[in-house]
Amino acid sequence: MSGLSIGILVDSPLKQQYLGNMVVQAGHKIGFAWSLSASSVLPGIQQNVDAWVVDVNEPDDGDETNSQKMALSAFIDNLLEQTSVPVIVNDAAELTQSSADYNNWVRRMLQRLERLSGDINLQASGGASEVWVLGASTGGPAAVKDFLKQLPPELNVAFVYVQHIDSGQAETLVKMMSSAGRYSVSIARQGSVLSDNTITLVTADRSVSIHDNGTLVVGKNPWGGCYSPSIDQVTANVARVYRQRSGIIIFSGMGDDGAASCRLIKQQGGKVWVQSPEQSTISSMPEAAIATGTVSFTGTPPELADALARLKSPRSIKQYS
Repeated sequence: MSGLSIGILVDSPLKQQYLGNMVVQAGHKIGFAWSLSASSVLPGIQQNVDAWVVDVNEPDDGDETNSQKMALSAFIDNLLEQTSVPVIVNDAAELTQSSADYNNWVRRMLQRLERLSGDINLQASGGASEVWVLGASTGGPAAVKDFLKQLPPELNVAFVYVQHIDSGQAETLVKMMSSAGRYSVSIARQGSVLSDNTITLVTADRSVSIHDNGTLVVGKNPWGGCYSPSIDQVTANVARVYRQRSGIIIFSGMGDDGAASCRLIKQQGGKVWVQSPEQSTISSMPEAAIATGTVSFTGTPPELADALARLKSPRSIKQYS
C-alpha cells in the first residue's frame, strides 16, 4: 500500500508545520490541513482522507479565542463519533522548547504514523493464523516453485518467502510463484499485513521487520550482516511474534543463513523442516540447519508440501499437482 492521505486539524501554524513534516517523513501525503488561526470557519467532517491527526489545546479561561476553541473541541468530539477512519489525537503539551521532549515527541508520532498503514490494512484483512518462513538461496526458486505446486489451497497459513536474489528480479520471482500455486504473492511493503493464504516476498533492497500485530515495517536502510535479505533476521521476528504458530522450511542454498534462527523457532515451539540435502542444488543451507539439531522433517519440495497439508488438514489425503 502506498502512502496514506492524512488530514491535519490544529490550532496553530507551528503545529501544522511540525505535523505536516512528520506526515511526509513517515511516507504519507497531506490530504487536508486546517488551522484555527487561519480560519474561524470549521471544516466539514467528510474529507477524503485515510486518517486524521488532531492537535488542539483545551480552551482556557480568558483566552480571546476561547469560543473558537470550544467550538473546535465540539467539532473534534463530533469527528471522533462520526468518522470511519483512524484519528490520532496528539498531546500538545509535548511540544515544548526542551530538545529532549521534542525529540521524544517526534519519535512517538513517527512511530504512530508509520504504523497507520498496517493498522488500516489489518482491519481490512485480518491477521495470520500461522506463519511459515520459506528460506532459500541458489537453486531455491525451482524448489519453492515445486513446493507451491504441490501445496493445496486454503491451509490458513501465511508464508514469508526470503530468497537470496537481486532485488531487480523480484517481480519476475512474484510472477513465477504466482503461476506455480494457489496463493496470492506480493512483495513486502510498508504496512503490509501477514494474512492467511498469502505469500509475502522479502526483497534484498531494504530491511523488513514485523510488528507484534503482524504488520510489516520496511526500513530505510539496507540489510545488515552477510546476507541480503537475511533469513535469520526475518525468522527471528516471526519466532518472536508468532511463537508456536511459526515454522520455517530451509530450501536449497549456499551458506548458513537461517540456521541460527532455526533454534529460535524451535525454542518457541514452532517447526523446523528442510529440503533433503541430497536433493538440493546446493546443500549448504539445509545441512547447516540440520546441524543445529532442531530439524524434525526432511524431504523433497513435494514431500514437504504434503507434510504441511497433513499437518494442517490431517484428514485430507488428496494429492495436488
